[in-house]
Amino acid sequence: MPVTARGFTLVELVMVIALAGVVAVMISSALSRPLDGFVDQSRRAVLVDQAAGALNRMTRDVRLAIPNSLRVSADGQALELLLIHSAARYRPNRVGIDGLRFSSDAAGSCASTTVGGRCDSVQVLDGGFNPAGARWMVLYNVGAESGGNPAPGSNVWGFANPGVVTPTGTTFSLIAGAPAGESLIGLGNLPAGGFRFAFASPQRRLYLAETVVGYRCQGGQLVRYSYNALLNAIPGSPPAGSNPQPVATSVACGQTRFLYQAGTTQRAGLLTLSLSITQAGENLQLLRQVHVDNAP
Repeated sequence: MPVTARGFTLVELVMVIALAGVVAVMISSALSRPLDGFVDQSRRAVLVDQAAGALNRMTRDVRLAIPNSLRVSADGQALELLLIHSAARYRPNRVGIDGLRFSSDAAGSCASTTVGGRCDSVQVLDGGFNPAGARWMVLYNVGAESGGNPAPGSNVWGFANPGVVTPTGTTFSLIAGAPAGESLIGLGNLPAGGFRFAFASPQRRLYLAETVVGYRCQGGQLVRYSYNALLNAIPGSPPAGSNPQPVATSVACGQTRFLYQAGTTQRAGLLTLSLSITQAGENLQLLRQVHVDNAP
C-alpha cells in the first residue's frame, strides 16, 4: 500500500504568515489606544501623588507655624514661617503686670513672682514642659506691618526690645523647684539690661519656636529648607547652610504660585497654594487653600 505524504506547501505557509500578520496588526491597533491610555493614566497618578505629597507637607508645616509668622515673597515663588517647638500658658513673672520681663539681675531684686524670686525665669502651667531645642520665645505676635515691611517690636520678623520675640541666641532651660503641675523655665544669654515683651497675651499663652522653615520653587524643583535666623525679608534663594531638599520635581515654576491673605483677629488667614508639574507632555495643576489660625 503506497504511503501518502502530508505537509504544507510553500504557498500555504506564506498565506498563513500573511493572515497571522494581518490579525496581529488588527489586535495591536485595537489594543494600542487602551494601552496608551493606561500608561498616560499611570503617569498622571504618579504626578498627582507627587504634587499632593508636596502640598500635604506644606500644609502640615503651615499648621505648626507661630501665629502671624507666615509670609510669602513678592513674586509668589516662596513662603516662610517660624515653626512651633512647644506652647503653654504662663504665669506673669512681675508684680503688677500681665506680661513677661527677663533680666540677669540677682534673685529678689526685680519684683519677680516666680519660684525663688528669679529675674530670668517664667512659670508655665505644664508639668512636662521641655524647652530643649528651642531658639526663641514668642509672646502675642500680632504680625503688624508698616509699608509692607514687618513692624519692629510687633512682628517676629522685625526684632526690637521690647518686642514679641526674644533675641536670637537666647537659651532656655528647665529649673528645678517648680510647683506640682508646672515647669520653671530659665532664660540665658540675655542682652545687657534684659528683655521685655511688648504685649501681654489675653490668654496668657506663650510659644517656643525652633527654626525658620521655607519653601521655594527654583530650577524646576520645589525645595524645603530651614535656617536659624530671623531675617527682615525672605531671601532670594535658600540661605547658606539651610540644606534645601526637593519635595517635588518637574515643577513648572512659572505656573506655580503662593498667595497669602493674612486675615484679621476675627477671621483666619487664607493661604492659596497652586502647584504645577509638567512631565512627558503632561501638565498637572493642583490647587489647595489652607486656613491659617493666627490667634496669637
